Amino acid sequence: MIIRREKPSDIEAITQVTKVAFEDHSFSHQTEHFIIRDLRAAGALTLSLVTEIEGRVVGHIAFSPVMISDGTPNWYGLGPVSVLPDFQGRRIGTALINKGLASLKSMDSKGVSLVGLPTYYNRFGFKNHPQLIHEGIPQEVFVTKSLVDRVPEGTVEFHQAFKQLSLIEKDAITDVIIDYAIAGIKVDPENPAMARLIEKEILMQMPDGKFIMRPSALEAYDSYFAKVSQFRATEMSRVHKNPILTAVTYGYR
Repeated sequence: MIIRREKPSDIEAITQVTKVAFEDHSFSHQTEHFIIRDLRAAGALTLSLVTEIEGRVVGHIAFSPVMISDGTPNWYGLGPVSVLPDFQGRRIGTALINKGLASLKSMDSKGVSLVGLPTYYNRFGFKNHPQLIHEGIPQEVFVTKSLVDRVPEGTVEFHQAFKQLSLIEKDAITDVIIDYAIAGIKVDPENPAMARLIEKEILMQMPDGKFIMRPSALEAYDSYFAKVSQFRATEMSRVHKNPILTAVTYGYR
């Protein structure tokens, strides 16, 4: 078993390992490989390690910078970490995490944060520190490991790449964009995908019960969809204000 830094030729293998590793996890939105892609594209993939067995990439771990509201520098986020199902149970994930933490320490890192089960990550020295939080994440699954004597105080923010929309959320947004009207649309707020879009403030309910799209909020998750939704809203506004265009109907009555 070899653990080494990623090479350009590993990128496709890393994508496949990540997709397959999270495929059957109920908590996953199947966006982990997109997170790694966007971190790499943004130059924010501080440390990317792979496990190689007999020339095959079977595991991967990513570390990226985080921001802490008290200004503490040199802290990083751990994840995603992935191991192919056929190779799980061989302590490959453990080896990746230990190697990654050791590498970060040699790079003068001050600490690492992650979202995960404390029952697993406690063995690596990760603990829950009440003074360090991540908004929107239950405190019990947000754990940190300081590599120095001090633990910061404040709010931790992961890289923008972690704000990924799931495929079902993207499908829901597509439906909203297609059906969008200037006065808003009716959606089922009990639908899980719609509920998540409402929670993320991408959809906002109006007093009449209809919902409108907020491209500015969508921008934080997907710039392409934000541009499309803004274009759609602009076009609908243009039609709404033009009495000739308003009179145009399509299809048969």
